[in-house]
Amino acid sequence: MQNYIKTETRLVFIQFIFSSLFSNSSFNENINDFENYFYKLSVSSIEQKKETLINFNKNYFKKLTKSYDDFIKKNNIEDIINSLIKFDRNYKNWDQINKSIILSIFSEIAITKKEKIKILLNDYIDISKTLIPKKDLGMINAITDKYLSDKNIF
Repeated sequence: MQNYIKTETRLVFIQFIFSSLFSNSSFNENINDFENYFYKLSVSSIEQKKETLINFNKNYFKKLTKSYDDFIKKNNIEDIINSLIKFDRNYKNWDQINKSIILSIFSEIAITKKEKIKILLNDYIDISKTLIPKKDLGMINAITDKYLSDKNIF
């Protein structure tokens, strides 16, 4: 799979988690709705004055969403995150986009070979730069590093 398509799929995965945090639908309904609505959707850009198609790999998206579903079923996310950070801003009080990004990263780490994790992290960092302020990006990066260290992945 081309790197561009993998990056687009990761962006869509973050968007999926973000929207599912607000949804009352079932997990599978969310996946189906997301795939049916967003795949090849034309999005306008005011800055670039053009339209772009959202293009992602449906098979990879399914793999990511399955990993996410497994991860949230097997782990108490709030406990994991709060054990990794030592400041007043606990996970429950995070912005939904920050939650979506960290859940995306942790879910994909669970299914990624050790030698590919740095590539995965760089991709998520690049995606996140377009979504959140630098301060939040630093927090997510620090938490991810601590998570990887605690899990003896690096």
